[in-house]
Amino acid sequence: MLSRSRSGKLGLPEVVAMGVGGMVSGGIYAVLGVAMRQAGNAVVVSYLLAGVITLLTAYSYLKLTLHYGEHGGAFTFVEHVTDDDRIAGFVGWVLVVGYVGVMAMYAFAFGAYTLTAARAIVGVDLPQLLRPVISVFVVAAFVGLNLSGVHETGLFEDIAVYLKVLVLGSLAALGVVFYQGDLTAISWFDKGVVSPITGFAIIFVSYEGFQLLVYDYEDIENVERTLPIGMYTSILVAILIYVSVSFMATLHLTADQLVAHEEVALAEAVTHIPVLGAFGFVLVVLSAIKSTSSGINATLFGTARLVHEIATEGAIPRLFSFRNREGIPVYALLLMGALTAAFAALGTLKQITEFGSVAFLIADAVANAVNLRLADVTGSNRLVPALGLAGTVVAIPVVLYHLYRTDIEILLWIVGIFGSLFLLEFLYVDRRSDRSGSEPEG
Repeated sequence: MLSRSRSGKLGLPEVVAMGVGGMVSGGIYAVLGVAMRQAGNAVVVSYLLAGVITLLTAYSYLKLTLHYGEHGGAFTFVEHVTDDDRIAGFVGWVLVVGYVGVMAMYAFAFGAYTLTAARAIVGVDLPQLLRPVISVFVVAAFVGLNLSGVHETGLFEDIAVYLKVLVLGSLAALGVVFYQGDLTAISWFDKGVVSPITGFAIIFVSYEGFQLLVYDYEDIENVERTLPIGMYTSILVAILIYVSVSFMATLHLTADQLVAHEEVALAEAVTHIPVLGAFGFVLVVLSAIKSTSSGINATLFGTARLVHEIATEGAIPRLFSFRNREGIPVYALLLMGALTAAFAALGTLKQITEFGSVAFLIADAVANAVNLRLADVTGSNRLVPALGLAGTVVAIPVVLYHLYRTDIEILLWIVGIFGSLFLLEFLYVDRRSDRSGSEPEG
């Protein structure tokens, strides 16, 4: 996922850093407020459930990737079990728009935290209308960097990820140690017993970054050993961070504070830790700006190459398989950048988060279904992909029903996008088949 300047293969420390960086880049800074609004004090259960389903799904990704020795992820998996180009192409588009949603989430958070930084650090109260402008600007900046072939240094990014883990872990620990209230007085299921299940489905996108490790399959040393250890370790670290930080936030944020500061919930929670106060607020804001911007760049870099892979296979227009002389997938980058900028500018954080979660629930359900079907071939224990499939399949209607009850406009928006993708892919494959059939034989 992370672009690198160093030569040679990626070792275990790099793989772990890449996985953790991909998951925690926006999953805690951007999504925490959305998760707490839905699950209330049981948000810890939501993050834990999503983490367990992610671990089960990672098993399928690893088994299929190592068996086929390919780096296309769920798109490649589907190609091996179906002869229908429409299905493979649709899964490819689901992955693409899913990553667009992720980058839009990062860009949205970047804009929100930038406005907060201007107010808290510089003392300038910028209008909220600038949030989408800042979000579009940061996406455009990283599209330009990727087009120019300039990427962040791998070693620096590795160190930054481990420092982020240290900072977040320390903040969570301090928040718990210096909590001055009564734990027994907290109503942990204040929004009902079902709320954390709905919450897990809504914030599932928080764990999406682990799949990006698959796209670096060919660059990992001793891949059959390093990739599984690195992937499982990074997911476990992400679970620990999400659970500990969200627990800390429930101790220090009231419902009214959450509503007022949903987009920067973590920073607001830290201000209530006695030993940190304003310093902790500034630390989180600066960390969020750095983390979300790196998340945009890294995801853009990896996903543009996924688009190139899908286009090379002919599942989407081959225009997006074009690379310039430096090997940069120009049109894929422009497509991803344009879609991300539009989502970040026009969508709300809730819309973007729930859209991304639905996309990755679909993609992960597909990966689990394929591995369950090919369990004898991949040497898998059928129980693991079966549980992963059950978790992801159940979560999809949970999200949709939640939206039906609470925000029908977002539901129609999400269904409309996925319906349009399926229709476009159906028409594209039909046109491609007609052109192939009309071509004269050599």
